[in-house]
Amino acid sequence: MRERACRQVKMRAGGVALLLPLFLFFVCGFFVPAFAQTKTTPGDPLQTFLQAYVQQAGLPGAVVGITYADGSSRFAAAGLSSAKPNRKMRGAERFYIGSLTKMMTSVVILQLASEQRLKLSDHPARWLSPEYAQSIANAKTATITDLLHNSSGIPDYLDGDFFFELVGREPQHGWRNAELLPLIADRDAVFSPGSEYANSNSNYIMLGYIIEQVEQAAIEDVFEKRIFAPLEMDATSFGSFPRDDAIARGYDDGDGDGNLEDVTGFDVGDHLADGGVVSSARDMLAFLRGLFANGALLGPKAIERMTTDTRFAGNGAYGYGVMVGESDWGPVWGHDGTYFGYSSEISWFPEQKTGVVFLTNGRPLNDVPPFTQQLLPALFGNPFQ
Repeated sequence: MRERACRQVKMRAGGVALLLPLFLFFVCGFFVPAFAQTKTTPGDPLQTFLQAYVQQAGLPGAVVGITYADGSSRFAAAGLSSAKPNRKMRGAERFYIGSLTKMMTSVVILQLASEQRLKLSDHPARWLSPEYAQSIANAKTATITDLLHNSSGIPDYLDGDFFFELVGREPQHGWRNAELLPLIADRDAVFSPGSEYANSNSNYIMLGYIIEQVEQAAIEDVFEKRIFAPLEMDATSFGSFPRDDAIARGYDDGDGDGNLEDVTGFDVGDHLADGGVVSSARDMLAFLRGLFANGALLGPKAIERMTTDTRFAGNGAYGYGVMVGESDWGPVWGHDGTYFGYSSEISWFPEQKTGVVFLTNGRPLNDVPPFTQQLLPALFGNPFQ
C-alpha cells in the first residue's frame, strides 16, 4: 500500500491519509514526478490531473499554479469560471482567497513590529475604545501574539447565524473590520489567553482593526502599499462592488438543496482582514516567493518566528497566520481558505523551495481529499524509493 506517499502535510485539523485515485498512477507514471519543471503543452499531465480532480470533486472550475526553486512557474485551468453565461476557466482568473488573507494580515503585523510601531506583546485593548476594551473578552489580557496564534480565547464572530443574517439583509454592504467589533463584544471568553488553540476569525478582524489604527488608513490601502505593489500583484485587491468581470463567478449550496448556486453577489467580508482578498494564481505564487524565497516582505528572523513559534492545532501547528506541518517530503507552510462560493489552498515547501496554489470557484460537492494532498507524489516523486 502507498498510503504514506499520499498523506498531505499534517496541518489540517482532523486530516487523514487517503489513497490517490487510480488515474494518478497512469497520469504520473507510478509516482515518477510528472509535474517537474517542464513547459505546459496541450497534453500536459497537470492539466489532465486538474480536470480529473475538478470532475471528481464536483467543482465548477479551478486553477493551479506551481513555482519552482529557480523562480519559474507553470499553471493549469479546468472547468468553468461562469455557468451563465458559459465561460471556460482561464489561468489568469481572479478568485476570493478566503483565509489565505490571514497570511497577509500577519505579514503586515510583523512589518509594523519590525518598525517598532507596535509590540507583539501589546494587548488589543490598547487600540480599542474604552467600550470595546471592556466588553470584548480577553482584550486586556491577550496579546497580539495570541491573536496571531488563534490562541486568544476571543470568541469567533462567525459562531451562530447572526453575521450571515446581516449579510442576507444587506448582501452588498461592504463590511469593515470596525463594524464587526459589536459582534465580538459581550460574549464569554472561550479560554484563557495562550492556554489553547481555537480557530477564531475574530482574531484577524481585530488584527486588521489594529493595522488600520496604527496606519490610520483603510486595510486595502495598507495591503496595496505593503504587499501588492512591492510584489507587482496587479490582479490582487480586496473585494468590491460592482464585481470585476475578471473574477470567477462563485458557486455554493446556499439553500442546502445539494446544488450549487451563483452566490457572487453576496458580500461576506469584502474589506475584512480575515478573508476579503481577491487574487489570481500567478499573484499568489508571487506572494509565496516574496514571503518565503526572496525576503521581499519579511526578514529571515521574522520568518523563523512566524513558522516556529506555534501552537498545536489538530494534526499540525499554527504559527503567525500560517499552518505549519510535515509531509513525507519535508516541512510545509501554508493555509487553506473558504469564502462564500470559493475555496483555496496555498503551500510552500521550504526544502524544495517549491510553492503550490489551488484556487476554485466552489466548494466540493463530493468528499475528496484536498487538492495539494493528491498532487504531492506527482510533484516530488515517491519518498520511499
